[in-house]
Amino acid sequence: MVDDIFQDNFSYISSNYELIDKVLKENKALGFLVIEISNSNKIKELYTKEFYNKIFHFITNLFFNLKGKVYRNQDLVFINDFKDNQLVLLLVSKPRNKEELDMYNLKLAAIRIISEIKSQLFSIKEFEDIKEIIKEIADSLNYGYCIIKYDELKDIRDIIFDAFRESYIRQKFDELSDKIISMVSHELKTPLTSIKGFAETIIQEDLSKSEIIKFASIICNEADRLNRLVNSLLNLSRLESAKVNFNIKKLDIKEIVENVIELMYPKIKNSNIKLNREYEDEVIYEALADEDKIEQIIINLIDNAIKYTPTGGIITIGIKNKESEVLVYVKDTGIGIPENEKHKIFEKFYRTTISSSISQGIGLGLVITKYLVEGQGGKIWFESQENVGTTFYFTLPKNI
Repeated sequence: MVDDIFQDNFSYISSNYELIDKVLKENKALGFLVIEISNSNKIKELYTKEFYNKIFHFITNLFFNLKGKVYRNQDLVFINDFKDNQLVLLLVSKPRNKEELDMYNLKLAAIRIISEIKSQLFSIKEFEDIKEIIKEIADSLNYGYCIIKYDELKDIRDIIFDAFRESYIRQKFDELSDKIISMVSHELKTPLTSIKGFAETIIQEDLSKSEIIKFASIICNEADRLNRLVNSLLNLSRLESAKVNFNIKKLDIKEIVENVIELMYPKIKNSNIKLNREYEDEVIYEALADEDKIEQIIINLIDNAIKYTPTGGIITIGIKNKESEVLVYVKDTGIGIPENEKHKIFEKFYRTTISSSISQGIGLGLVITKYLVEGQGGKIWFESQENVGTTFYFTLPKNI
């Protein structure tokens, strides 16, 4: 059985601070690599804590047995006893033909370790009857990494704590980078394929003038789509680096809403959707805001409502004066947001399973909208019920 493979030679990181401090002092810098089972809580809930502990014990054993194969004998391996899903490798050795450690080689080491662990997990006969569970665990293996440096003024516990934090940040950064590359590649591929295909048709075929105009129009539309993608990425980058300036002044939010409705009414009408207004013509809804940014927010929210509201549905735009702020909301009778996906709505590049099947996009619209609202001192949130509809709310301050 699997239990026979387990060994009890595991070392815990909290019991080895003195050793780590000594090795770090001797080497000045060490590679810090964390291997993690990211869905450990889910596995415990579904398959019991006892089962998870056995699997973690087994993976730990595999990790230790890679010494001398993937990493060298002088490198140190520990269990993080403050969490029950992390293993730590301290790389003392330098990469071959390298004078010092670097992030690239740390990442390569992490990828190779996880690859070896996955390969061995799937080769164990005792796991043949639970291959789907093992696959779920293997797919959840993540890594983080950083380089820690000796600091005589800093306690080793603080150095290790900071290393865990930096490793986590780098892990999330790598995950996001991979997601960006995947999403952007996918979104670029479709319009580029269309542009190339129709351009080749125009060049190679004997077409009538009307056919050339038709195909050229498609090429222009696809080029516009590429332009929107690039602009979204640039806007997000500028917002995250705080390079966007907000021209804040007192505005009647109703006037901006009316301008956006006029701009988007043809699209609403063509979608056969009814538009309702819930605000008073004679009332002024004054707030401190940037006119262009508010226009972009409202366009994003109405555009989403149009995308996910079926023919014959209703979109309602409302404004309310509150004591210290103005509340704006966009309500639709669309597909709604699944309960288990609501917490991810404002995440970069996230699209719900339903929305992905209905419209194109890379999941940046709401992220940018949130940045724009919060950049003007407001808040944004939503309420949604699947197959009933969604309402997005945002507020703008009346005073500084």
